[in-house]
Amino acid sequence: MMANNPLIAADTAVSKRLLLHADDLGMNQPVTDGILRGFRHGLLTSTSLLANAPAAAEALRVWPQLQEQQAAGVLPSAESRERLGDTGSPFDLGIHLNLTQGYPLTGSRYPDELREGDGHFCGISRAFVRLRRRRHRFVASITAELSQQIEFLLDHGQQPTHLNGHQYVELLPGLSQIIPRLLANYRIPVVRVAREPARFPESIIAARELSNWGLGRIKWLFALAFRQRMIRLGVPHPRACFGTCHAGRVGLSAMRRFLDGGQMPAVVELVMHPGSLAEVRDVPAETAGDTWHDPLAIGRTRELDLLQSEELIDLFESRGWQLGRLSELVDFSQRTVNTGDRIQNETAA
Repeated sequence: MMANNPLIAADTAVSKRLLLHADDLGMNQPVTDGILRGFRHGLLTSTSLLANAPAAAEALRVWPQLQEQQAAGVLPSAESRERLGDTGSPFDLGIHLNLTQGYPLTGSRYPDELREGDGHFCGISRAFVRLRRRRHRFVASITAELSQQIEFLLDHGQQPTHLNGHQYVELLPGLSQIIPRLLANYRIPVVRVAREPARFPESIIAARELSNWGLGRIKWLFALAFRQRMIRLGVPHPRACFGTCHAGRVGLSAMRRFLDGGQMPAVVELVMHPGSLAEVRDVPAETAGDTWHDPLAIGRTRELDLLQSEELIDLFESRGWQLGRLSELVDFSQRTVNTGDRIQNETAA
């Protein structure tokens, strides 16, 4: 029984695998270009799409070109990846579910209480308060919106390899009953659990990032409950995640502290937010206002530089980490027959 459990198998693997993931593909052209460069010249293995974002369609147009270059072995990062034992599997492309920025794809059908005056999403803080008080009223509408975001990928010929949330919306009140339905309905095999090891939020104090400690602790607690449900449903996910408390500020020293902080599971997701410096000033006005304000813009270029650095390769190599894929956490046949049925049975109950 235990030998057939993909979560246990991942945690007892002989090789240690790092999954370097970039959030926010399609947010705007600088972010999209930075992420693509993070694959071509850096160590990224995974990204997820903001389906309602201004550059989403363009990102999906060029994505197959990146996959073709990777399959042909012509990426500039090919030698670095070989040093780190990259599995060579296709890069992961998932859905970055969004209820906090831009406009809903379902338009006026999305509840007024969860939108601002001109119709865009109300933002993470207000969404949390409103869902905490009246979550049951919005289940159908939120499910329809998130379903349409997933179908945006499907309509462009891409099956999502995994699911996660923009600004960690998957942890919002009421979303824990919606996410399993989406995983089952669209046969999405892997989910992010944005839970860093218990000790790590405390390390923010040592790094003098006190302003982020409280928020990090809240995320950790909500992610704990989310993780317990994913384990109960048998949904594969990396058992450790880094970046939830350091979004836009991931540096080599923080990465080193995380990897050296104690016994780690065999599969770890590192969440990055890279972007292109050259085009930051050229973001179109309609994507630069409050609707798509990017609080991580300044830090994105530093994270892109880190992804392309020799120091990062040396760090991973010296600690014995290799590059893996989220999609390798579970066998396809086991995923579609067993995990989907378990989720369907629970959500239907």
